[in-house]
Amino acid sequence: MIAVILGPDASMVRAEVRRRVTAADPSGQSTTIMDGKTAGLHDVQMAVASIGFFGAGRVIVVEDLIARLGKQGARDGGSVPDWPALFASVPNVTMLVLADPSLATLPAGVKKALPSDASVTLCEPPRGRELTRWIQDRAAAQHSSIDEPTARLLAETLYPQSWTTKSNNPAFDRPPDLELLDNEIAKLAVAAAPRPIAAADVRTMTMQGDTDQIFAFIDAASTGRLAQAVAELDRLLAAGEDPYKLLAQLSQTVELSVVMGASTGRQPADVGRSLKLPNANRMNAIARGLRGQPPHLPARAAEALKTADRRLKTGELRDPVDALHEAIATIAAARR
Repeated sequence: MIAVILGPDASMVRAEVRRRVTAADPSGQSTTIMDGKTAGLHDVQMAVASIGFFGAGRVIVVEDLIARLGKQGARDGGSVPDWPALFASVPNVTMLVLADPSLATLPAGVKKALPSDASVTLCEPPRGRELTRWIQDRAAAQHSSIDEPTARLLAETLYPQSWTTKSNNPAFDRPPDLELLDNEIAKLAVAAAPRPIAAADVRTMTMQGDTDQIFAFIDAASTGRLAQAVAELDRLLAAGEDPYKLLAQLSQTVELSVVMGASTGRQPADVGRSLKLPNANRMNAIARGLRGQPPHLPARAAEALKTADRRLKTGELRDPVDALHEAIATIAAARR
């Protein structure tokens, strides 16, 4: 049997792998875990061909193999990866588990080679109301409690752009990280004990400084203030911020700026409600950012980000940081 378990949530992938392994090999004596970052397809074939204790099948778990060898142009020891040969080599009594939390979709070549009886599991974290309910359940597991508005505040604080819905651009989506959320809930539960977790706890203890810094970068980048944008970007990257997330948030802000600039005479919050934004008042900040800016700047900024996105997807740019630098430099030039 072949099971493919993909992300984007790493903790859900680990839990699903544990569930599969425990069901197939409760003792764990016939389970082998391999690192797909270094192992090749031949190494995996050798492992699945080995016989388990007392002639029983084995469970072979390979982590991050598809991410390394599933993409177009990948080489396995100098050769094109032979996925059909790997899948054909798995005996009926053996389970091969390919776990790749960094992937949210299966590459076309691997998907085409998979046998029809193979299973593919996507580990999508909950969002919106399901996420707030999950936060409340995890607080209860920590012998604490958190009401729904405070759970929503925690989700908004950590994932202001993506806690309710996926981004239209999957490459720039930043799904909630359940392990990170669980750690935050545990921290808040300890700090608040013996009372419930309150909104004030979230505001004072959960990534407020990082959020403010992100907004400072987005404000500077979207309005063409090059020196400040580069300085803020360097600080964010040094702190470990995800450049794809920054691209997504900058793109969303610029898109909203284009809409706000075209909505002459309308109140910002009314525009936000028409767009069905989770927080309609966000458009107030967008409108403030447009004051004193050249009227053409939002459209030029949107074009700069569109170009950077296209170059990143086509491989002209390999690094999202390069795409950020190109976009903010182009926006700054357009401001002049």
